[in-house]
Amino acid sequence: MQKAKAELDATGVQILAISTDNLEGPTNFAGREGYEFPILFTALDPSVPQFYGVFNLFGDGLASASMFLVDKQGEIAWKTIGENYTHQIYAEEIIEQVEKLD
Repeated sequence: MQKAKAELDATGVQILAISTDNLEGPTNFAGREGYEFPILFTALDPSVPQFYGVFNLFGDGLASASMFLVDKQGEIAWKTIGENYTHQIYAEEIIEQVEKLD
């Protein structure tokens, strides 16, 4: 996502990451990777990933790698939920879906 941040910014998309890891792991990872978008942590409270139906899908006590596009009215306009623990969503796919929102 970071590599395509400028292109995503141009679409008006705001990127937020949600992690079920502890505070130290993702913070260090984000700093190392140079992420410039907020990472929200829910290590002690899995209610957010549970609400979106992406928590513990693989019996690992973690949120699955998933992407949600929320429109200006606050409705989920598009989503993809991780198919396995290595699932990745590419910026091009997100941009394509954002363009469909207009």
